[in-house]
Amino acid sequence: MEISHLEPVSGLAWSVFRGGREEVLRALGREHADAIRAFRGLPGGTWEAQVRRADGIAERLDAVIASTRRLLPVESQELAWIAEGAGISERDMWARNLRGDLGRDGTGCSDLALTTDAGVLMGHNEDGDGELHEEIRLVTLDIEGDPAVTAVWYPGMLPSNAFVTTTAGLAFGMDHVPVVTANTDGAGRHFVARHAQRRHSGDAARVVLSKVPCAGGFAFDVADAGGRADLIENAGGRVARASGAYRHTNHLRLIDGSADGLAVPDDDEWLQESRNRLGVLNGCGTPATADEVFAALRTPGVLGRSDDIWTFVTAVVDTAADEVLLAGSGEPWRGRWSAFARGERVPL
Repeated sequence: MEISHLEPVSGLAWSVFRGGREEVLRALGREHADAIRAFRGLPGGTWEAQVRRADGIAERLDAVIASTRRLLPVESQELAWIAEGAGISERDMWARNLRGDLGRDGTGCSDLALTTDAGVLMGHNEDGDGELHEEIRLVTLDIEGDPAVTAVWYPGMLPSNAFVTTTAGLAFGMDHVPVVTANTDGAGRHFVARHAQRRHSGDAARVVLSKVPCAGGFAFDVADAGGRADLIENAGGRVARASGAYRHTNHLRLIDGSADGLAVPDDDEWLQESRNRLGVLNGCGTPATADEVFAALRTPGVLGRSDDIWTFVTAVVDTAADEVLLAGSGEPWRGRWSAFARGERVPL
């Protein structure tokens, strides 16, 4: 078992864990126990609110936990090991990680991707509650038998729900898509994401995202070094996909959820915010470089700067140039994408 702490990237602390699955996940919780427990204990914070909500719908919570454990036992066990390492109740960890799988909860994140003759340009804004903007960091999990993954990580989360790159030549961005009613036969969306990110090829990852139903909803942005980009909406047990070029924020665009009551109503204030943000993103033209993708995602009206939606990280991958461009709270940083995925800080 090896743990190292790299020089921060654009204000983002970076920890690297290498070893067997159990020891890596326990160490992740143990090394960051103070941050995890501080967030769980924040009076009036979002985690506390999610636990209260989960307690109020305990039957639904238990159903989604049981379904997730049945469909994705490895990833469910990983969460338990993080909880044990951090000294946090496993049920509290489930309440936090199923935040978008128990009904309407939050908003945030924007994605832009397109294919070129040479490869894929893919960019992601990771947005969340403003209370967390000092806590977001990078973690690399180099687990025996899996591709190594480097993830933008929230303390207490399974590392999977934001921006993730892997040594299988894959990059993922996830956009929250609210659904009115959870599919209690599905798996928690973070667990579906983690299962896909552990695959050894883009084709295998896309099969997971298309075949394993999410209880709640995510729009998965998947780019690979082979030059392919796909957007897969997996929400409330329904799935739809588009390829090649797309932009996405926080509402269903490929799945028609209106007929079966899956989608939130048109007068939802955050639905309108998401549509407005997408409109601004669509007005940014067609980018041709990583810098232009980055500029589009940092445009006022796309970049979040409120307590409700704060852009913690902007990440862009150029697969042809083997480049990753990151902006956290510091100056933007460029690095070698393949090295970044395996937990090595190699500037360009």
